Amino acid sequence: MKRVFKNKGLAAALLGAALCLPGIASAGVVWNEKGLAGAGDLLNTAQVTYDSSFNALDAITGALTTSVAVGGNPLYQVDLYKIRINAATFSARTTSDSDFDTALYLFDAAGHGVYSNDDADGLLSLLPSGHGAGPLSDGVYYLAVAVGGFIAHDASNLASFLSGGSNDVLGGDPTAGPLAGWTEGFLNFEEAARSYRIALTGATNGELPEPASLGLLLAAGLGAVAARRSARKS
Repeated sequence: MKRVFKNKGLAAALLGAALCLPGIASAGVVWNEKGLAGAGDLLNTAQVTYDSSFNALDAITGALTTSVAVGGNPLYQVDLYKIRINAATFSARTTSDSDFDTALYLFDAAGHGVYSNDDADGLLSLLPSGHGAGPLSDGVYYLAVAVGGFIAHDASNLASFLSGGSNDVLGGDPTAGPLAGWTEGFLNFEEAARSYRIALTGATNGELPEPASLGLLLAAGLGAVAARRSARKS
């Protein structure tokens, strides 16, 4: 167990060093929802975003599907993703490629609500950067996308986010516990899968690459810096 923690510490240290080097930044990646089951809706079933080169995570795409509950009302799933963010620059928004009324929710690493939004831009959603209710520290977070009106709640059925208008950016309720479930906001009688695209800033993948991968990234960056210095001298 101690060895695992040491490797994670080394990976984080190498990542920090690599990201500080000039000229290492590369084009971002788009995470496409993986697997037949897709992303789950709780922390233990969330889909973990990953990129071995630790590129910026520019967007997440996927689709919400339905199951038909007793009584015949189709229930849409919620998709939850594990990501890593820079608190100062993070933002998330659903784009016009999303063909339904969306809602976005951000949770911290323990599953507590940070902030959410339903209809900042018509039926599209926005978690803006620099917002007073936004994240305060860098690290692992969980980003959820759902059909508008869904309510996240803890094990006592207390809503994870404060109440407000559908256009408002809502902060997390500090009295609520970790995410434990979801409640549908209104009845929906459609069964078609709903595609979405979430554009991101200040985000990277949820899992740290292995230390060896980060070491190669760091070495490549150092080599690039040395080459530029050599070129300037010649």
